[in-house]
Amino acid sequence: MNTLLLHNATLIDGTGADPRPQTSVLVEDGIIRRVASAENIGRPSEGRVIDLAGMTLMPGLTDAHVHFGAVGVNSLTASSPDDNLTTYVISVIENIELALQEGFTTVRDAGGLDPAFARATEEGLIKGPRILPSGSPLSQTGGHGDRRGRYDENPIRSVPGILAAPVLVDGPESVRAAARQQLRLGASQVKVMASGGVMSPIDALESVQFTVDEMQAAVYEAEMAGKYVLAHCHTSPSVNNALAAGVRSIEHGSILDEETAKSIVEHGAFMVPTLLVMEVLAKSAEAGEIPHYSQMKLRQVHTQMPVSVDLAAHAGVSLGSGTDILGARQSGRGAELSLKARVIGPMDAILSATRTNAQLFRMENRIGCVKEGMEADLIAIAGDPLGDIDVLADGDNVRLVIKGGQVYKETI
Repeated sequence: MNTLLLHNATLIDGTGADPRPQTSVLVEDGIIRRVASAENIGRPSEGRVIDLAGMTLMPGLTDAHVHFGAVGVNSLTASSPDDNLTTYVISVIENIELALQEGFTTVRDAGGLDPAFARATEEGLIKGPRILPSGSPLSQTGGHGDRRGRYDENPIRSVPGILAAPVLVDGPESVRAAARQQLRLGASQVKVMASGGVMSPIDALESVQFTVDEMQAAVYEAEMAGKYVLAHCHTSPSVNNALAAGVRSIEHGSILDEETAKSIVEHGAFMVPTLLVMEVLAKSAEAGEIPHYSQMKLRQVHTQMPVSVDLAAHAGVSLGSGTDILGARQSGRGAELSLKARVIGPMDAILSATRTNAQLFRMENRIGCVKEGMEADLIAIAGDPLGDIDVLADGDNVRLVIKGGQVYKETI
């Protein structure tokens, strides 16, 4: 039996309960077997003991909106293939491994990562978090996933096993076929683009994309496979269309009105705000590093998203946590919780990245809380995240990372 005792920490267990000082957690064969006071836990006769005095023990963090594969491969087209796929793969692997080192033990890809990377990580070939891949996102022609220049007829093409480029589809049957294909390739859920986007070159942010019938086709196919659909939605009209189609996970929700927030609750859907990427893009805009058309749209979203998070929280929306950060060497992922805590408080920010995301992933019986019988996904923090949520913004403060009972980082 593989035994590990995490001893004498302050425990934030991911249920919303008050922190428990001087608490120990016994892990056996990758499962949490006992949670008790340090005084009463009893030392195992075999295995390791890690003393966590003065540290905070928590469930492993989760991120419901990652883009590990967004590392600059827009030139990959049928007519002019990028000849540096090796660098692309190395950059993707680095992003995956950095996330685990920062304490993220489960993530959901929000489009663009080939499921082969998730399988390689599951097999232990990459030391990263558990990955729930979406594969290629589905976009209508001229939608948020259509990255072509206005007069370019050649869409970006996927590279099987490496790059999952957006699929351009129009009409319910085309959407149905594309959803089936992503599920066949290993997608854990299907991503659709239901509104305009900040970084897409042609569409307006306010544009409502895909009809309800088109999205319903994706929802039906996902549900028949025991899975679900997540939808990129910045505005209330796009959110309402997605909800009418049966979409389970609303991404961004940047410009909400009160009625739409109530509708999210009524439909039993989740919303995943992405505050961090807006901060990152705002800094890039100040430096003149993003196009003018994106700067105009960014100003709308950057201003309104915190307001929408507050409105959604007061309406009772189940708020997940996602970062949406892009590029190579993705780091500082925990800053999403710092930004969210300014709106909903530190405990609710932590719960969004533990318990609520686990519910969204349909993994609440496996991860997200420190309870007996759960998988041992655990992190130890130097500091008190409830007293100073900013400690989670610096990955160096994450001193211990355990996924499935295996220690992946230990700098205590």
